[in-house]
Amino acid sequence: MKKILIIFSVLIIILFSISYFQKSRSNHEEGIEISFRDQKRFLPYSKILSIEKSNFSTKQNHKMNGYDLVKILKALDIPASIETEYSFHSKDGGTLKLIKKQNETFYLLFKEDADGHYLRLIIPSDEFSQRWLKYITSIEIK
Repeated sequence: MKKILIIFSVLIIILFSISYFQKSRSNHEEGIEISFRDQKRFLPYSKILSIEKSNFSTKQNHKMNGYDLVKILKALDIPASIETEYSFHSKDGGTLKLIKKQNETFYLLFKEDADGHYLRLIIPSDEFSQRWLKYITSIEIK
């Protein structure tokens, strides 16, 4: 009986250690992954927050404040043009593929909920808000 208790106690200690390690690791690595030309770069939230915010209005006249995706890409020395294709991936498995139209702007809003921080994609020119995406984890640029 003592052996079972000792083994059980050791397993519990290992489980808590792994849980603590994962939690401390994830707190230091909050951000998104950007893939461009077969290169992957990690963009921490702190880098996004250092970029100047832009005020904008949506087609539904909602006033918002967010980060222009072109400015974010310029900070990483990634070129953006009208022909650029973007694939946004979210934590919940959603994917949104977009090609930037002339004068169209994509914004990332930094939000917070019970689970922590996240980025939300907003396209102000989208009349019915059908191309918005929450919990962005990565962006592929082609």
